[in-house]
Amino acid sequence: PACVPWLMGSERNPWVWSVNLEDLRANPATIRDEIIGWSGIGYKAVAKVGNRLLSIWAGDRMEYALGVTVRDEARPKHAGGLYVCKTEGGALRHRVPARRGGLFFAPRVLLRCRCEGPFVEYPGGKVACTALTPVEVRPMPSGYLHSEVASAFPGALPRPSESLREETSALEAEVAELERRLGYR
Repeated sequence: PACVPWLMGSERNPWVWSVNLEDLRANPATIRDEIIGWSGIGYKAVAKVGNRLLSIWAGDRMEYALGVTVRDEARPKHAGGLYVCKTEGGALRHRVPARRGGLFFAPRVLLRCRCEGPFVEYPGGKVACTALTPVEVRPMPSGYLHSEVASAFPGALPRPSESLREETSALEAEVAELERRLGYR
């Protein structure tokens, strides 16, 4: 069955919310002062809400601004740090799962950031850095799922089929029943 993160009840365990199959292997992720072959420029998709640049994952608990450095000590096993991708393409492909309190459906932009260590390198070009300074805001490509362009023209995106709507309704009912059983409703 699908993992329903808000039923897990753990805001302190980010691994509960997102499972990357590559990370399930023995992960040699260790803290490093530098990553050989990487310039230290990282890319991060963020939510753009009005003029604010907010974390898709953490919502308004983490705000970014051009030229303003934010810090969070990078630690192995996704236990800390500010996550970026080493390439722009990697950031555009990176999947950020929906979670309560996050901004999964908000329009997005891409930050180009100067990153400082120590670092933890993960599979797929993902890096946790200790300090991150946004230096440029870039628009998402036209048609990107949560770009302002895609949001402004809903008819430009394919509409979900009736079977997908039915499956979604069934899953929502299942989640509601689980929440009821666990006393959330």
